[in-house]
Amino acid sequence: MARSPEVFVRPVTMTEGRRLQRIGRTASDPVKLRRAIVGADAVAGPGAPDITHLLDCSQGYVAG
Repeated sequence: MARSPEVFVRPVTMTEGRRLQRIGRTASDPVKLRRAIVGADAVAGPGAPDITHLLDCSQGYVAG
């Protein structure tokens, strides 16, 4: 069985990190909120399988 490709997340700047935090606190749009959470989790270090398990979503959603 082929191994699934890894998802690469570049380091974020302080400004980008603050923006992700702000979106996480203030977003009224659930899609925007979830994407901010995925981004913040990805930067924090857990892999895509861990994020998909935590948020109960597909790997395609996390990788997209």
